[in-house]
Amino acid sequence: MAANFVITKEISVNGNKITKFRSSKTGLSVVHVDNEGPIVNGYFALATECESLKCSGAPGVLDGLANRALANGTNASIATAGSEGFLNIMPIFIDHILYPTMTEAAYYTEVHNINGDGENAGVVYCEMQGRENSADSIMDLKRQRIMYPENSGYRYETGGLMSCLRSLEAEKIRQYHRDYYRPDNLCLIVSGRVEHNDLLNALDPVEKRIISKGPLLPMKRPWVDSPQAPLMKETTNTTVTFPSEDEDMGEVAINWFGPSVTDFLSFQALDILETYLTDSAVAVLKKEMVEIEDPYCTSVDFITQQRIRAEIRLAFDSVPTEKLEEVEPKFFSILEKIAKDGFDMDRMAAVIKREKLKLLDRLETSHMTLAWPCLIHSLYGKQDDSDLANFVDDIHNLDIVANFDNATWVTYLREYFIEAKRATIIGKPSAEHAAKQAEDEEKRIEEQRKSLGEEKLKLLEKELEKHRAQNDIPVPAEIFDNFPIPDVKGIEMIKVVTGRGQPDAKFNNEVQKHLDNDHTEVPYFIEFDHIKSEFVELSLFLTTSDLPARLRPYLDIYFDSLYSLPLIDPATGKETPFETVVKLLDQDTVSHECGVGVSSMFRQLALVLLKTERAKYAEGIAWLKKMTWDTRFDADRLKVIATKLLNDIPSQKRDGSRMSRVCMDAISYDGEKSNISSLSILQQSKFLPDVIKKLEKEPEIVIKAMDELREILTRPANIHIQVQGDILRQDQPKTAWVKNFGDKKDSSPLAPIPFSSQVWSEAGKAPGKKGYIVNMPSIESSFAAHVTRGPTDFLDPDYAALLVLSECLDTLEGPFWKQLRGSGAVYGANLRVDVESGFLSFNIYRSPDALRAFNLANKIVQDYASGKSKFTKQELEGAKASIVYRIVCKEETISDAATEAFINQVLKKVSAEYNKEFLERVQAVSPADLQHVMDKYLIKVFNPDTSNVVVTSASTKVKDISEGFKKIGFQLETKNIEEM
Repeated sequence: MAANFVITKEISVNGNKITKFRSSKTGLSVVHVDNEGPIVNGYFALATECESLKCSGAPGVLDGLANRALANGTNASIATAGSEGFLNIMPIFIDHILYPTMTEAAYYTEVHNINGDGENAGVVYCEMQGRENSADSIMDLKRQRIMYPENSGYRYETGGLMSCLRSLEAEKIRQYHRDYYRPDNLCLIVSGRVEHNDLLNALDPVEKRIISKGPLLPMKRPWVDSPQAPLMKETTNTTVTFPSEDEDMGEVAINWFGPSVTDFLSFQALDILETYLTDSAVAVLKKEMVEIEDPYCTSVDFITQQRIRAEIRLAFDSVPTEKLEEVEPKFFSILEKIAKDGFDMDRMAAVIKREKLKLLDRLETSHMTLAWPCLIHSLYGKQDDSDLANFVDDIHNLDIVANFDNATWVTYLREYFIEAKRATIIGKPSAEHAAKQAEDEEKRIEEQRKSLGEEKLKLLEKELEKHRAQNDIPVPAEIFDNFPIPDVKGIEMIKVVTGRGQPDAKFNNEVQKHLDNDHTEVPYFIEFDHIKSEFVELSLFLTTSDLPARLRPYLDIYFDSLYSLPLIDPATGKETPFETVVKLLDQDTVSHECGVGVSSMFRQLALVLLKTERAKYAEGIAWLKKMTWDTRFDADRLKVIATKLLNDIPSQKRDGSRMSRVCMDAISYDGEKSNISSLSILQQSKFLPDVIKKLEKEPEIVIKAMDELREILTRPANIHIQVQGDILRQDQPKTAWVKNFGDKKDSSPLAPIPFSSQVWSEAGKAPGKKGYIVNMPSIESSFAAHVTRGPTDFLDPDYAALLVLSECLDTLEGPFWKQLRGSGAVYGANLRVDVESGFLSFNIYRSPDALRAFNLANKIVQDYASGKSKFTKQELEGAKASIVYRIVCKEETISDAATEAFINQVLKKVSAEYNKEFLERVQAVSPADLQHVMDKYLIKVFNPDTSNVVVTSASTKVKDISEGFKKIGFQLETKNIEEM
């Protein structure tokens, strides 16, 4: 059947080969993007036009098989470690897409049901309950209604509104699937190392089954053959409210139609124009609306959606409510001034050059860089694929726009922004809306219970149990046994060669020899991780252990201001204004970032990072030196930064998931020694107003604190440095540091890498009897975090077993998935083993009732702990294989692999071969090991005497959840956010 496929297009983009195939028999399309790395990604694209429903498919054996393929479950895509597992799972995945069972039981649990308590549930329903009444969703729906007519699929919420989901029927979903989920409308985009013959041969069973189904009737091509939405006839300005106790900050979004999706040059021009307007502190919109003493918003960003005709949204976040009506006039006054006075063409040239470098960098560091435009092409491109190159050739278009003159840029500005009709949506926070939302939902549920009656509710609970039982019928073991687990040894990993700044016998390789031949003595700890790249990434890892409690809360202000402060030349005392600093920094770097924490761990460290072209290695080092030691803390700049941080807090407080974590951190960590606690929005909401007042009246107090903070952070003993890039192509890799970073000698020993587990609070040291239920009127569902102690050493022999146990329970199609998500009790629930923090947590995400979800999870765990339930051999194998994927995925790209080398050897203090050794420990985990860590750790998460709990909940559920937890031994104190 591989002979059915013909090559329709071959393209090379900066050395990355793209090949597209199409089956002459079935119409199935396949695109292969040849990217380096151990992960193979598959994206399955179907063009669909929906109105108010979401075709969720049906649960089955697919996710269980995906785990055995060294994957981590499935969604609209699949990724595996190595090509063997991908080729094994791909035909089964496609079969599930085209020919799912779609049982009534699957619809009942996956989409919507009413449980025995008279509450609406279901996986999709939980998802929409969690976001339908957020500020973003309310504003988005209003935008869709204004911009698109009723016959346009773009008008509707693809997830399905809750009111629609409550009346949706399974047959509507089946018909929707029949209309669109067809082989001639399916395009598979594969990114990674796969042989073409192997890829096409693996599709043989797919081709045979499709052909056996007989010929398909011709179909209208979604979007392309549909009536196009007309351009807006008038400019509109609409205000909507969203639920929020805090009425200080709102949102504004201005929306336009853009060019056709196939007008590639205009797309590129508008992307550059938008970047010019917003990309940094000196970009005109940021400069005049954000980086000012009395800001209009905390951020301003363009979002362009690639639809048949592009949709452009300009989002102004965290707008003071008194300024909501001022944002749009201010924005257009800025644009009119640019149109009149012209663009800064030097800065425009710098923006284009930097965007081109960023694109080249993304080609090295993200597989989606080429996969995404191939996916868009499958939706909107020509069916003969003759225009595929146009969708992926951004470099060519960047070269063209680099030659645009000022008049051309002004034309684009006027045509698409100033003179185009627009829909402005103002989102206004409303405590009244929050109260009414809670009241209406409580009333609706009560009326629903009354109309159903007790007998009907009992029947509904039995119906739910029946459908759950049908979904939970075990898959025959032979199906899994006949699906082979690939050999891990066949996975081709990216090679990273490590050397150190000081001669080290442990590193006997060409990189260390090259470094040793540069005889300069470096007074810092530097690890050089060699990869083949056209870019160099320079990172400073700063230890914060020495900071006193009074300085630690300043860390966010310090890092938010780091790259936008004036510079003082230490030799002459001459000052360079911060605007000039930002422009010069952008000219010499591809990207830069900084902040507290490393790779979502090591939150007692801070990271300062710059990426440059390989040829600008020395300049990058010099910039690190300048930003580390030569900046001047300016009171006006610090006030702007502090105000921006403060104004961002209200929107964060409307996020139920975030607040469950924030409140748990407040319980778990020492308020004086922990960065997590000191920088939490609970503490910063009190700290920042005080800082702003001091900057207005006694700025020298804040500046002195910032100087002291910097002095401590940048002591040589507190700095670990990593260089990742092509080290062998740098003539003097060490000398460049002495010349450009300085020769600051320090006799103090290098500070040890601190772990978050070293800064626990008393409640963190001994979890139990501590918890809150936090009332959040802005949300409609509930979230929870349950935490106990876990391993604190990456070499702990229990770590591998605990990870396997967690994977067994919460893997896709595992017990939590089937019994929690499958019953509609949650949208998501997971266990997390965090060795760096020393905690094991069970987290509930978007649940109609976090208490019910907890009780279900507790029963599952107790059944396994007692031996009533047992993991099968196939489940254990699948969990282990899934962990293989997660470990390998850490080294997906060259940059990922180099970062992982440093994290392992320097931060975790384990060997360069740690990941490989850990996989061996995972494979050795036995059922007895699972029982050991179950008894030692996991059951403690569900015991009130050994765990801490935080639940964030809609107001309507607070009382019931609190009383329910009290009955099972948890004493949860009820609080509002402002009381935490």
